[in-house]
Amino acid sequence: MGVELEVPLDDEEIDGFAVVESISIMYLAAEALLRLYFAHVEPEPCPPLKLSSLTSFAKFKQMAGDLLTSPPRNELLREVFRGRLDAPAEVSAEAWTEDADVLRFLLTRAAALLAREANVYNSTKHGLAVQPRKSGLRLGSEEDPNGVIIDHHGPSIRFLSKGPSAEEGVQQWRETIQFAFPSINLAVASAFADEIDAIHAVAKARLTGEQGSVTIRQRALIDHLRAVPFASNYTGLLSLGMHRDFGVRIGR
Repeated sequence: MGVELEVPLDDEEIDGFAVVESISIMYLAAEALLRLYFAHVEPEPCPPLKLSSLTSFAKFKQMAGDLLTSPPRNELLREVFRGRLDAPAEVSAEAWTEDADVLRFLLTRAAALLAREANVYNSTKHGLAVQPRKSGLRLGSEEDPNGVIIDHHGPSIRFLSKGPSAEEGVQQWRETIQFAFPSINLAVASAFADEIDAIHAVAKARLTGEQGSVTIRQRALIDHLRAVPFASNYTGLLSLGMHRDFGVRIGR
């Protein structure tokens, strides 16, 4: 015997769910893109085996960090995502260069998410570890409207992250509140997904010998994905986070 319960959701709950899911989807797409890139960037007789061998997240995170210090060359990007080094006949040299710039931007953006902002990912993967909310931040003069540096109110997330402990028996934690921009998060995730499809198309063409097709990117996409207000890190999260550090004594 089953029981069905109808629990109406209000707009605030739906908005909060959308905020958290937009972040989670963006990170999942970033991880998938990076893992596929690492599996195909070096000549491998069977890329899926290379993909399945990346089981250590610490090693994966280090590889993502290496992409930030040594961004991939155009030749590597074109080989993996476009399946060719030379531009198609209908694509100009300028457009071919723009395409490589966009690919590098997307790949390094994905790497930055996993290498530098993994705490947000860890929290959103575990539903009870992150809380959506509405927050406001204002910096500047109350009397002089022209003296306001930042004035923003909107969706944000609150999450905890574990830090190093200097005192034995005390675990340090950090509570962080960061603004979120769901529309930008989903736009970034969509761009990642398109390039995941491109890797699949190139791999299929190489395996079967059939002709495939990929989309050439324009630099305007970078400007669109950077359209986040004031001093953001262009990932959909405000880099100016609000933090509170505290310790919890463990045991007696």
